[in-house]
Amino acid sequence: MKKRRNKRNQHIVLVVGIILLSFFNKSIRDIPKYYKSLVYVSSFNLIYYYICKRHLVWEFIPTGINWIIIRVAHVIIVTPLLVVIFLSKMPVTFFKKCIHLLRSVFIATVVEYFAHKKQLILYAHGWNIYWSGLLYGKMFVYSYLFTKKPLTTLFLSLCSTIFLIFKFKVPLKRKHISGYFELFTDLYYHTFIEDIFSRKRRKIL
Repeated sequence: MKKRRNKRNQHIVLVVGIILLSFFNKSIRDIPKYYKSLVYVSSFNLIYYYICKRHLVWEFIPTGINWIIIRVAHVIIVTPLLVVIFLSKMPVTFFKKCIHLLRSVFIATVVEYFAHKKQLILYAHGWNIYWSGLLYGKMFVYSYLFTKKPLTTLFLSLCSTIFLIFKFKVPLKRKHISGYFELFTDLYYHTFIEDIFSRKRRKIL
């Protein structure tokens, strides 16, 4: 029980930390300016959960917190705030933009690395921290590009999504008997994820 409470608190600290950071560096004021990019990023986050519903390559471990709450927090709070923090501090020159991008990707990847080590997030089906780093790079670049060329960004997003679907062999069959028992299937699926994670942790120990 104590371990579950600690994991829950760590999830809360992560979310609250992002919120406080956006307040302290005043990037939260730019949400109205970049709201289209934020909606774009959150939409593709939702698309990931829909397409990979039974083939998640990463998932936050909902220890002590309902998995729906964890997903909603990251889709509508954490990810959009990461993007607005990135966009609000975008430099003018190309060289400085590249440095800003590399620094942002590095920080986001390091934070996720420690979250993975703290057993707050689980990887599966060949996903690892390097793919997460590439995904952060894509997210930041596309969110910026979306402010300039939205149609081009959507096309590039479609291409990269198709690539990742084939790369990680995501099944696209929609009709499945589990669809008739959605709630029970989701409950089993996320319980199963936690069980796999617990077994991995016992092996490490």
